[in-house]
Amino acid sequence: MSGVVSSVQDRSIDDEFIENLKSLSVSRSLATYTDGIKELHVQLKRATQNGLRNNISFAFGIVANLYRIVPLFDKLLSNDDKDGYNNFIQTKKFLDTLTNSFENVCFFEIFAMAKTTIPIQSIFHNYIFLLKENYFTDNDKYDGLVNCLLPIITYASVLTRITEDQIPADLLNYLLKFTKRHWLSQRREIVIKNILGLIKCCSKNPALVPMIIRHEWPHACVQWLGNKDSGTSQRPSYTIDYYICLIIQKLARHTNCVEVLNQLNCLKRLDECQEFMKKTHTDFEYNCLHLIHGMIYTLLMESDEIKQISLSNDKRMCGTINEIVSYAVEASRNELFFYKCFHVSEMLGVLSKLFVNDDILLKFVNEDNQLFDFLSQLMIDFNNITRDTSRTHQPANDEALLALTNILWSISFHECYHEKFKKNATLMNIVSNLSTTTPLSISTQMKLLPRDMCSLRKTAEGILWNLKPTSSSCQISNEKSQQPLAMISYSHSDTKFCRELVETLSAHVPVWVDYKQAKDAVAHSDDLWEEIARAMELATVIVLIVSKEYYNSKSCRQELSYASDALKKRIVPIYPGDQQYRASGWLGIRIAGQKYIHFGRKPFSEAIEELSSIVLADQKPNIVTLTRPTETRSSSCATHPIKMIDEENKLLSAAKNWTTKDIRKWFEDNQIHADLITLLIDQFHTGTALIVYARHVKLFYRNEYIRIFKNYSKIFHGKKLNTFDFIKFVDALYRLRSDYDPNSTIEDNYEKHSEQQLPTTIKCTDDSITRL
Repeated sequence: MSGVVSSVQDRSIDDEFIENLKSLSVSRSLATYTDGIKELHVQLKRATQNGLRNNISFAFGIVANLYRIVPLFDKLLSNDDKDGYNNFIQTKKFLDTLTNSFENVCFFEIFAMAKTTIPIQSIFHNYIFLLKENYFTDNDKYDGLVNCLLPIITYASVLTRITEDQIPADLLNYLLKFTKRHWLSQRREIVIKNILGLIKCCSKNPALVPMIIRHEWPHACVQWLGNKDSGTSQRPSYTIDYYICLIIQKLARHTNCVEVLNQLNCLKRLDECQEFMKKTHTDFEYNCLHLIHGMIYTLLMESDEIKQISLSNDKRMCGTINEIVSYAVEASRNELFFYKCFHVSEMLGVLSKLFVNDDILLKFVNEDNQLFDFLSQLMIDFNNITRDTSRTHQPANDEALLALTNILWSISFHECYHEKFKKNATLMNIVSNLSTTTPLSISTQMKLLPRDMCSLRKTAEGILWNLKPTSSSCQISNEKSQQPLAMISYSHSDTKFCRELVETLSAHVPVWVDYKQAKDAVAHSDDLWEEIARAMELATVIVLIVSKEYYNSKSCRQELSYASDALKKRIVPIYPGDQQYRASGWLGIRIAGQKYIHFGRKPFSEAIEELSSIVLADQKPNIVTLTRPTETRSSSCATHPIKMIDEENKLLSAAKNWTTKDIRKWFEDNQIHADLITLLIDQFHTGTALIVYARHVKLFYRNEYIRIFKNYSKIFHGKKLNTFDFIKFVDALYRLRSDYDPNSTIEDNYEKHSEQQLPTTIKCTDDSITRL
């Protein structure tokens, strides 16, 4: 009974405190204020003697009403002369106690009391414009006020949609000036930590990243890594170093910031500060920082150089990804999904971006037989967790589920994993549910995620779409009167060129593009796969705008895979005038051998005429009869004739339909050595991939020999690759390409200068293979 009475008394004190706080905010008498602030301070200490963590409803009441009295605090803190000194001291004491109370509470728990985001939006807007530049001076008299305001603003910004116009224009500028002056100061450490915490959260929001770049926060953070602006090798506390690295890691998630960080030599600065950090911080602290460094490295390398290097030869990249995977596994075993200060969502977010690259994805999923099952089970767990909207780490858990669906979507593009998906009934049920419904909290968090992340509904639909059985032929609709001749497939980054293309091309042929449909039925960012798929089914030609962003987009990959693999549509690749990117990977495979148009190599009008003539010449749908390699096929890869209207692409189209079983049979029919089959078989999932690889070997003979030699030695524990076994494999590749790709001779003549010769003798060392 006494416990119940005590609880009622506590609630009474809490309510009285909130009422007194509101009354004090309209106080007109200094005498009234003096007595009121003293009483508030006593009530606050009594209510928080066990910490605010045990009284979340009281904490929410404070947060929802504290802004009312901030103007009065501002006035009294600025008046520290003799007449106002007592009120100045009492105000500072109150704010210091409140700051200490806030230090040990999770604001996500506080804001969970709101139930919806509408009150949190009001809280953000009530507080953000209360910050003033004069609070951030060399005098610390405003520190208590700042340390109360900044955490509220920071966490509210995570839970609501923020754009540039909702941030004071000069806020980031004066925060940066203050931080540059005091980032090494122990006396101002809490203020600096709270400032960096706000910038870290803003760095997650794609809408705010351009503003962060303009105010040169990335420049400052990279400088701080090497202490370049302090003229000393001194390092700040672990907390400050931790936040600096986290800001860089969040910024590295965004394409528009990757270029900036690379221009600032961020990776070099990371290397330079490693030793200082190791000496300054404990082993536990350094391990946490080391993981963030690894995340930054992988994010920057993926966007800048990963496609130009061999992943197998990049030990640092492989080591970092292995470490990220192991941290994710360890975090999954923790009740709150944390491991060494990191929530599992941090690791999964990095893997989501890296696994867009097929080379990285297949290497790690193939080498670790348990990784797919781990990711599937983790998605099942987080799906159950996210149904509870009162959970402590709601934003992080939501992002984890989102990252997992994006990763599994990337895996679903590979047919060899389809059976694993289909055998996991629980996983498939969750994916099916997510494709039709999305929890409110997830939708809210989506606004803060970078463009490489797609929504839950879109990823779920994408997985289901990839798992649909594809037909070897497609029945074209007879609705000729409604049939668009050309459907445009493009990335949002190419919208400007796309609109110019559509406006001009529409004068020559009917065009289907998402943004021009009736009632805006389809937008490229929406989840309406069925509408886009219907347009592809009706179209006779798919016009593809090739770009690096198209290659990096899983949504674009979904579109092209369906058009090319399932519908067998004619693809016409076109390159914008300023496009330097050359198609590779999955994109290169699907447009290999197709006639393309580069708008930078001829006048725009001529390119349009050429494109329209291609479209008009292909009005009649192709009738395709496809065959796969048969048991009676000879070792020279001879195959039965394929009847097809488009003679130029008939063999390539047939090769696209090879299954992994067909590819293995090709290896065996050509008597490729068993070790080479083991080494290479999982790298190819279509016959077209083999043909593209044959062309690559033709161009980079020596480099490929060295790469395979080194991998062979590593996989088979030092065993040497027999040169003649490699030659037999290359010979089979060349014959396959000659038989299946009519353009091979033309391409070889055009790029003859790129051919390289096989070294006659090679020497293998631990660090490199060199020609003798």
